[in-house]
Amino acid sequence: MIYPPILDRQYQQYHPLVEEAAKQVKSTMLIFCENKGYALTSRIKTIESLAEKIETGRFKKWSELNDLFACTVIIPSLSQEQEVIEFCQNTFDVKKIVKRGQNKKSPDTFIFDSTRVYAQLRRAEDPNLDNLLSIFDILFEIQIKSAFEHAWAVSTHDLVYKSAEIDWKKLRLAAQIKATVEQLDTMIMAFEQIASTIQEHEYAEIKRKRQIAVATQKLFEQKIPEELKPKDMSRFCDNLYGILVKAEKEDKVQEVIKCIREKVNSTPTDLIPRSISLLQYFLAILVEAEIIILPLDKYYFHITSELLTLYPIFQDSVDLIFEYEL
Repeated sequence: MIYPPILDRQYQQYHPLVEEAAKQVKSTMLIFCENKGYALTSRIKTIESLAEKIETGRFKKWSELNDLFACTVIIPSLSQEQEVIEFCQNTFDVKKIVKRGQNKKSPDTFIFDSTRVYAQLRRAEDPNLDNLLSIFDILFEIQIKSAFEHAWAVSTHDLVYKSAEIDWKKLRLAAQIKATVEQLDTMIMAFEQIASTIQEHEYAEIKRKRQIAVATQKLFEQKIPEELKPKDMSRFCDNLYGILVKAEKEDKVQEVIKCIREKVNSTPTDLIPRSISLLQYFLAILVEAEIIILPLDKYYFHITSELLTLYPIFQDSVDLIFEYEL
């Protein structure tokens, strides 16, 4: 592609500053995203892309070019979008925010509509920089996309928008996929409300896990110390139910719940063990009550020294134990 020498000179002048600004922005956003469990992508605009952007005729001057550097924060759902915006406002010198839905869009079209934050690094208090071009003059863009939006963008961009052909069918298909993406994001945002409208079917495994979850939650409300609460109750119920399946007791959930409830309620709160996990505690109750007979075939128990100290019954009755040795 041919581009004018004046663009090349301007680009080369700005490029080192863009690189340094990009380095600082990316580093800051990466720490934020890693702490939140979000993904991050970034790029510095090539001179060819810049030339094409200028040729759109939408920009009056160089200072209006707002994405010499751009990064994208990929969030699980749109409910996290405001959190990202607030972080940008607290961290950078935000010049403009274009939120999704802010631009006019016909209800029967489906095009790019992600939220974009345009900002600069906060200027250092250095009077010597007042009249010098610096990294604090670089305007950059932070896009905020849902995981579905990002998947649509990376899947269709090169197929449609960087194709040598202009194909109505491809453009139509990309819009149809975008419509599906928008619907998925809407469904995630309204997940609880939509789920309540779905007709439920009887499924024994789910019913039993729910019974375990409800009983466990009540025990926390009544007796079990809060620090024993598992990170994910659904995963805890999966793990406990998995043990019952291995022990061929999955149809005895009510008996299991009754045994655990009676043992917990008969134990003084200060004697409920806090040095083992909730799963280890419930397992010990069930083993002592002989509801579960060890060992279980091809099940690797997490037997720790703390568990053995409290419940020596595990010392000789488990053949398959998770090992920490490499």
